[in-house]
Amino acid sequence: APFYLIDLNLQGINRFTQLADDSKEVPNLQRKTYSAFKLTQHEWLNMAGTSKFDSLSTSITSGLDNVSKWYRKTNDTDVYFVCLALDPNYKVAYAKAKWASRDFDDGMRQLKDVVSSWVSQ
Repeated sequence: APFYLIDLNLQGINRFTQLADDSKEVPNLQRKTYSAFKLTQHEWLNMAGTSKFDSLSTSITSGLDNVSKWYRKTNDTDVYFVCLALDPNYKVAYAKAKWASRDFDDGMRQLKDVVSSWVSQ
């Protein structure tokens, strides 16, 4: 896309955000970050189970099922853990802190196997 279209889109987004922030009818978005709006899987499931969100319940559960399916796909290859461990922004410390110990141990085993095969070549 031509760059001027990108600039027009950004101007439109900025204008919309300003109008939303000035409105008393919508939540103020100023100084908000993505983390202020994200929900946990448990919160999504609770929302899907309430009558207020009946019309969205099927979509919410389908979305969660899809995320779960692709999340489990990371177990099918050693590449995910190896890339995470080698990424200077995460390294092994992130996985050790955030992953279940069994999953972390499996990842470390995969990393050692990959490094061993590289060294032996």
